[in-house]
Amino acid sequence: MAVTFEFKYDAQTVYETLTDPDFLVDRCLALGELSAECEVEETGDTTTVKLVREISRDLPRFLAKVFGSVQITEMEENWEPAQGGWKGDWTMKVRGQPVTIYADFKLVNTPKGCRYSVSHRAKAAIPLLGGKIEKYILEQTSGGAMDELNYLKDHLE
Repeated sequence: MAVTFEFKYDAQTVYETLTDPDFLVDRCLALGELSAECEVEETGDTTTVKLVREISRDLPRFLAKVFGSVQITEMEENWEPAQGGWKGDWTMKVRGQPVTIYADFKLVNTPKGCRYSVSHRAKAAIPLLGGKIEKYILEQTSGGAMDELNYLKDHLE
């Protein structure tokens, strides 16, 4: 599942905000997450963001039987310079569950600012329910990405 978002700011400005640990923690808490911790490391041209979040969600009945309503996620995001901006990937694991979400993203300059695009994939290694869980996770991930990008837009303005 893919999400695209246009900003009226250049890619460097958006990149600096998306790799600011204080902004990321504030965003998580503002969007209703229970807690968040973030570390950012720079190694050569690569910037790595590690974000651990405690999230409470109302789950559909078929998921509530498998997962608790409070989950801890561990995300590792890697940014690298690319033509006209940045590119990278991230992996998010749900602690204690056989669920992983993967994404590839680009942040590129445009004539009016920049465009962020991200494509998500999910893997739920749970017999009989895996496909249904993956579909639900991707829907939630895309909605959450839009919430986060709108928050970023408001923050920049």
